[in-house]
Amino acid sequence: MDHPNHSHPLHLNPPGAPYKCNGCKELGFGPSYGCEICNYILHEECANVDRLAFHRFFPKSHFEFFEKAPGYRTRYCDACGKDVLGFVYHCSQTGFDLHPCCLKLKDSVCDKDGCVTLKLSQKVPRKCLKCKSRNVVNKVKGWSYVSCNEDNNSCYHVSCVKELILENWKRGYFSTQEQNNYSVIHHEMIEYESRQLALTRSSRRLGTIKKYTKIAVVIFKLIFSAIFGNPISAIATLVEALVQDY
Repeated sequence: MDHPNHSHPLHLNPPGAPYKCNGCKELGFGPSYGCEICNYILHEECANVDRLAFHRFFPKSHFEFFEKAPGYRTRYCDACGKDVLGFVYHCSQTGFDLHPCCLKLKDSVCDKDGCVTLKLSQKVPRKCLKCKSRNVVNKVKGWSYVSCNEDNNSCYHVSCVKELILENWKRGYFSTQEQNNYSVIHHEMIEYESRQLALTRSSRRLGTIKKYTKIAVVIFKLIFSAIFGNPISAIATLVEALVQDY
């Protein structure tokens, strides 16, 4: 495809190694459009933008695409609370801003068996299991993914998952495709999730912990996929292996 922001043709690439999008400046794992001549790369959502867009959480907003946030003050994404550093959807009437990838976050995600369903919520109905609070980020409440299942109360800020992945990316855990580099991130989130799920049932029995660890693996995969796109093969393989380890 030809893109107005780049002089060379861009080619669609399947999910692979993590990258930093040259459009919105956010981390990406899913499909991308890249230049075979230089290192220019865009999220699929940043390459295929809509000049005008809407979102159900902001019924009074009419979002317009900008290559750079208008105005001179620092702007934050009203979905994840992170800085707007590049491509953005902005509503001049309401002042709301959304990263292209946040605008297109899935309303709900579920595992293939339909046992775990998570829905995107504009509010944080209960404490996020990662940060243990409902606190705002950069004065922006931010969205969350919340479990719809009666047997668990999982809730994660979109911003917390982004931060977890970004921190480990900066530490170099994604510098290679080796699975041991991915395990740090997966174990951190999965162990915490499974521990919280098990403790909410006031039980430390091995069977209970194993059950909720498997649920935690599914939840992590779903949230990761919703925010960053489908997991690359190394991550998917590792997560499946983790299920067998517990």
